Amino acid sequence: MKLLEQKEVAGKLFWIQRQYLKTRGKWEVLPLGEKVLGYVNLDLSVQPWLQNWPTIVADQKGPISILREWGYELEHRGNSIFEAHNNYVVKKRELTDVVAIEKPLLIVGALRGSHKALCGLPKKLFYHDRFIVDTEELYSSKVILYLKPEEVTSQIEAAKIEWLRRQQLYFADKFFSASKDFGLTAIMIIGGHEEFKFEDIPQHLFELSRIKIKNTYDGRQNLTDTYKVILVNTVRLEGKTAVNLKIPEVYKPAVIGKSGIRIKASSKKLNCKIYLI
Repeated sequence: MKLLEQKEVAGKLFWIQRQYLKTRGKWEVLPLGEKVLGYVNLDLSVQPWLQNWPTIVADQKGPISILREWGYELEHRGNSIFEAHNNYVVKKRELTDVVAIEKPLLIVGALRGSHKALCGLPKKLFYHDRFIVDTEELYSSKVILYLKPEEVTSQIEAAKIEWLRRQQLYFADKFFSASKDFGLTAIMIIGGHEEFKFEDIPQHLFELSRIKIKNTYDGRQNLTDTYKVILVNTVRLEGKTAVNLKIPEVYKPAVIGKSGIRIKASSKKLNCKIYLI
């Protein structure tokens, strides 16, 4: 047996077994459990492999579909009826990643007197200290290693950005299809259980007004209320000092606001005088 320094093992993958040394009679190792594939932290605690691996909330179906498209494996965790409370562990194998980890480590303590010498440990160690010991025993097991956690985390964020980009393009297409004036204005239903969320609105679509149509807010499911949102395409306003917008009569009060305060504010932000027809 050989005592290992923390810096030799911290953050590296080993087969680890929590054990102690019997101090009465002959020296022997008494196991407390099965060997666990994991890391040894600087405080000598054991972090099981994949226990704290990067995850994504299970209700983020869009980014999850992107990650699957990119070849990631997703392992569902949690048993809540609300997917917002569950998650997926995101993993991806490297191409040349099958290795054999042969030597397990022992996390041991309670070692007295001559027992230190028996396993080659220095006498300066105290009785209550915990040690990391290389048992120098063979333990062959094929293990598939995955990409580093920080690489997976960055790809999860990249998947969210890519999904948002695709959603905004899709939203723009839907906006044009719903428009009655060739893509200048349209009324879209957003939030709640609907197809789009507010972050899906492209930046070039300016919100003239929003009207709540359903009280669907539910924090457990990450749901907002549902709104009809009146949008105008700012790209079509470039170079114009005034514009006529075809807004249905029923929505005009919401666009105009009390004493015209909302439409004046919109005109100022757009740098274009707005008239409703």
